[in-house]
Amino acid sequence: MNCYIIVEGDKTELSVYPAWLSILAPTYTRIENFEDVNENNYFIFSAGGIPSIYNHVANAVMDINSINSKEGSHYDYLLVCLDTEEESRGYILQQIESELKKKSVTLQNAELVVFEHKVCMETWFLGNQSVFKDNPQNTEYLNCIKYYNVGLNNPEEMGNMDPDRFATTAKFHLRYLKRMLEERNMSYSKNNTIDVQHQAYLLQLIKRFEETGHIATFGSWYEFVKDHFK
Repeated sequence: MNCYIIVEGDKTELSVYPAWLSILAPTYTRIENFEDVNENNYFIFSAGGIPSIYNHVANAVMDINSINSKEGSHYDYLLVCLDTEEESRGYILQQIESELKKKSVTLQNAELVVFEHKVCMETWFLGNQSVFKDNPQNTEYLNCIKYYNVGLNNPEEMGNMDPDRFATTAKFHLRYLKRMLEERNMSYSKNNTIDVQHQAYLLQLIKRFEETGHIATFGSWYEFVKDHFK
């Protein structure tokens, strides 16, 4: 089984997804050129944000169709991973469909699967209950908990504590995550995702999903990997 993966960002997703796949699917190999697909490979590409990702999905469909029309190894799935931000899954699917229609392309002999991060990928990372500390020393972190306790409640349902300060809900979730990790002498930035890449961190997110149903968009991605990357 082979996958062509498009992610929205060029930092977090390009570092975290390969790290997690090396844990969950160690027999799979990342390839640097989509044309080099053989067996148990995945190619991962950053679309550089929204709305450019929609255009790149159409381009990826053409890439996959060109490979799948030839003899030999082919792609089985096109996976698209992006933040919902303030939008809905329905809106995202509509945008993808519109771009494919505009370019008159249809995926051949492969399946398109969309995985959204609700609200953003940092929202998933907030689901680690072993890292969450409900009696912090940091005042800002304490205020975040008073606004919404992600240790007890589903991070995906959390809004924006201060829209005047944080332009988007995603920016607030990022800030909350930074403060949560700092309380455990951990760190996070778009350029430094090491602490959330570790197996122990990933296993805590899986546990949260399986025991509570929280971070369900993470759960959808995890279950797909578990069922298909064999």
